[in-house]
Amino acid sequence: MKVNIIGKGAGWEKAPMDGESWGITQLCLRRPVSLTIDMNVYDDGRWGDEQAREADAARQYCLDHAIPYIDLATYPIDDIIGHFGTDYFTNTVDYALALAIYRGYRAIDMYGVNMATFGEYAYQKPGVEFWTGMAMGRGIKVNVHGSLSVILKSRDGLLYGYDRRQLWAEKMAQEMKRLAAAG
Repeated sequence: MKVNIIGKGAGWEKAPMDGESWGITQLCLRRPVSLTIDMNVYDDGRWGDEQAREADAARQYCLDHAIPYIDLATYPIDDIIGHFGTDYFTNTVDYALALAIYRGYRAIDMYGVNMATFGEYAYQKPGVEFWTGMAMGRGIKVNVHGSLSVILKSRDGLLYGYDRRQLWAEKMAQEMKRLAAAG
């Protein structure tokens, strides 16, 4: 049993159209999903009016099309915290990952979940990595799709302690290409 968790970052459009697909926040307004999850609070002044209107439109779309919509009022927070023994959630993707694990999915594919920019993603990335690790530690296969995603990658993309060897290998590969092209 596999679920696609689809964020709104670059690469969301590459998610397959078949199977179980959970859209993060207003993704349902961009493509079909089988469930929408949005754990944001839109009336606290953090979000602008346009974002709040889009969230309302997504909620109404789900209601009109019988798509399950999970938010702060309907998320099984007590069950999830009780099951995992932690309340470490930094964003909506965390909640989606925890729910997928809780519901027994054996594979999770993430698309458009990049966490590759500064600002809010800098403090949200550790939560996504925590829940990804929680899934992997339970034997769940997790695939993070998209070249822009920095999930489970170091700041510079190199393996600590082996970074000099990695850089040397890359330099050697470039030199071999140059020599081959020179003929």
